[in-house]
Amino acid sequence: MNLFNQYDYLKSLQEVDPELGEENDPIVVPEIEAIHRVSGVRNLEEVIENIRSQKKFMLLVEDDDDGYLDLEDKNADHGFRTFYIIGKAKLNDSNSRTEVQRLCKLYALRFFKRFLVDSHNFGDPTYGFDPSRIDYRRIGPLIENYHGFSFSYIITDESFSLV
Repeated sequence: MNLFNQYDYLKSLQEVDPELGEENDPIVVPEIEAIHRVSGVRNLEEVIENIRSQKKFMLLVEDDDDGYLDLEDKNADHGFRTFYIIGKAKLNDSNSRTEVQRLCKLYALRFFKRFLVDSHNFGDPTYGFDPSRIDYRRIGPLIENYHGFSFSYIITDESFSLV
């Protein structure tokens, strides 16, 4: 079991640097106005329904992780972590939906850029992060006309072994 706590890590990034960029970074993204823990898409919709607000962008972080075991690999546990970035689009406006989805992807790129910085040395917060494959899936429309993406990535747990 990997000790990486995705929720705490992403929340700390929001608290320290909501822009997640550098001075010369041309990527402009909106502020994420809320961060919540979720368990699956069904719970994601429940969270949105309970918020009942005009929040534009939200970060929703999966509590648990899935993954795969590789019995031939010395690092047997490959855990997928998933988070969602969603934004509220204007009703019946495909341009608004497309823009919201574009901004959600840009925000995720900012997160993953930071993951890379924090993954190089043993003991770094995202050590074991595998940047070679990050899966994303379009989601929406959800309640209140939210659209966005789920992003899944792997943090390999080197301490887990079946031998």
